[in-house]
Amino acid sequence: MSAPHPAYVLCGGRSRRMGHDKARVKLNEQTTLIEAATAPLRSRFGGVVAVADRPGKYDDLGFETIADDQPHRGPLGGILTACAHSDHPYLFVLGCDRLGLKPDWVDVLEEKLEGTPPAVAFVHGGRWQPLFAFYRADLTEDIQQFLDGESAAVWRFLEQIGAVGVDAPAEWSDTLRVNTPEQLAIARSM
Repeated sequence: MSAPHPAYVLCGGRSRRMGHDKARVKLNEQTTLIEAATAPLRSRFGGVVAVADRPGKYDDLGFETIADDQPHRGPLGGILTACAHSDHPYLFVLGCDRLGLKPDWVDVLEEKLEGTPPAVAFVHGGRWQPLFAFYRADLTEDIQQFLDGESAAVWRFLEQIGAVGVDAPAEWSDTLRVNTPEQLAIARSM
């Protein structure tokens, strides 16, 4: 059996809707959003690396942090950085702002890696969920070519490369994205 896949949590956004670094917002006295988002999944992977605007940004929270090679190019730029950093054939990518994720959902996606698809992601309500997905690490050239074009939309990239879409579990609707102060207030009340 191969070593566990590495996971990369994307934290390179500007957090405009939150007004400050959303990965560091506190859900309670002890726990930041990035810690809460990744805690249920950490044991499932061979390490969790944060991709941020500068190296070391979340080292104090226990996350090796690498700098996004293409800052401000959206999630696809962070995925490119993760692919270039990984020494494993596949890596898992998630955002720092979604709560309620379940480790067994990773297994559902991992089962679809047979046949070496370029990527495997959930589809919920007809929309790709690219920040809870496996990506083949050798996609760096494909991602760069796509970014050099007119779009940086990850869902368009997934369609272009023929990614495998998997119906999201019914409980996906119960997850919560925390991008605004209002969503943070909801998360704190849960």
